[in-house]
Amino acid sequence: MSASARKSNASYYVCVAVAVFFMFIFGRIVPAFAGITPVGISMLGIFFGVLIVTIATGETFWPALLGLFAMIICDYTTAGGLLATWFGNVTIQQIIWVMALTGAVTESGAVNVLARKVLKIKALQGHPVRLVTALFLAVLVCSALVSSPTTMLLLWYPILDTICDMCGVEKDSDLKRSLLLGIYISAMGAYVLPFKGVHLSSIAIISGIMEASGLAFDNTAYLLVSTLVVLAFVLAYIAFMCFVWKLDLTPLRDFNVDKMGLTEADLKMNGRQKILLGFMVFGIVFLLLSMVLPKGSAITALYNKIGSTWIWILLFAILCIMRDGEGKPFINGVKLLQTKTMWGIVAVAGCFTICGNAIASDDLGIKAAIADFLSPILGSASWPIMVILCVVISTVFTNITNGMPVSFTINAVCIPLACTMQINGGGNATVLGVATILSAMCAFMTNGAIAYATLLLGREEMTNKFIFTKGLVTNAIYIVVASVICIVFGYIF
Repeated sequence: MSASARKSNASYYVCVAVAVFFMFIFGRIVPAFAGITPVGISMLGIFFGVLIVTIATGETFWPALLGLFAMIICDYTTAGGLLATWFGNVTIQQIIWVMALTGAVTESGAVNVLARKVLKIKALQGHPVRLVTALFLAVLVCSALVSSPTTMLLLWYPILDTICDMCGVEKDSDLKRSLLLGIYISAMGAYVLPFKGVHLSSIAIISGIMEASGLAFDNTAYLLVSTLVVLAFVLAYIAFMCFVWKLDLTPLRDFNVDKMGLTEADLKMNGRQKILLGFMVFGIVFLLLSMVLPKGSAITALYNKIGSTWIWILLFAILCIMRDGEGKPFINGVKLLQTKTMWGIVAVAGCFTICGNAIASDDLGIKAAIADFLSPILGSASWPIMVILCVVISTVFTNITNGMPVSFTINAVCIPLACTMQINGGGNATVLGVATILSAMCAFMTNGAIAYATLLLGREEMTNKFIFTKGLVTNAIYIVVASVICIVFGYIF
């Protein structure tokens, strides 16, 4: 073993030791303080232990499992009760089944066909601004369907390279770099749906905290506000490209999709792709019906009976029942659940959801202690100040370290305060959740910002000068857009 490998292993096991200390020992040696019970102290130790090791090592699966086990040892819950809470959580079940179904759609190549069809639109040829707008919005929509920014970047970056080569856009130009960043931020569309995607782990935490306060997470509010934030962000970015940075888009006038060598097969979905995409779209539409169904109707009663999780399980079961023309299963359900469900996300979402419930509980004294500690800063803060602080803090920290653990911390601290505001008619906890989740995913300044940041920063076209000038401005654009929209809709909902 090399010296560097030994050093890396040593650092790793130091992190493991720190995690074990916080999860199993912290609560036994730290006396109760500020009204927090002994079990509450242990739960704080578990929360910080899992959080620290997740940030330091990038691991999610084993730290969460260890944290869950520690909850039993500290007498927060029983072994059976913990399993029931973990796997009985509606959002956790959504993560499992929707990821599997989404994986099947992605594997089929259906989204790739949609991407090519967008470029085939004749109205885009000879109109650079239309082309850029359509390109970014197509990435946004496809990302929402697939819920995987990584997949979208791997799909759209080669398409962008082809377009730029065709139009003579220089690699070492701010236009090429701006287009790469534009596609990257458009992939944030992966986080707009409240029932699919890795951000469900944060939604699970927020839902648990709100439930402990007697409130319910509002899927409709999340969908509407998150869509508006991402859409406005992308459009504002395009406006900056054209009118503030005044980039020369004229080379894009030479774009001609016929020169891309696409065949008829590249632009036509086969039967399997249509069925898989249709099933997923049906599931999305079914969940959106809650926005328009009349209350008290028989259809609404059926909708409420099925719920937001069993519709995905039913669709998945039907696809497993179906056979193709050769008599083979239409999908391999077991394999998809094994390979496409991110069990690390399932574990960490369960762990932090339960921690969030503990923090929001009145029994352990943690929420009251946090409120007392933050009262000089946030206790008298208005809804606008609360939103701005959450957006700014989340956006800044997520560009330094992994965004998801950062959002866990901010949610645990600020969502209980937002719940109090909502009860008093001065804000909305779900909308603040939009602010924290999207802000934690607007990450591209450093390679440690988020798992797929390297797909942007590793490009040969990218330079530190661009990232710390136009990239920094892009973050500022997001902060303004997200703050304004979330402040306004926090009062509306």
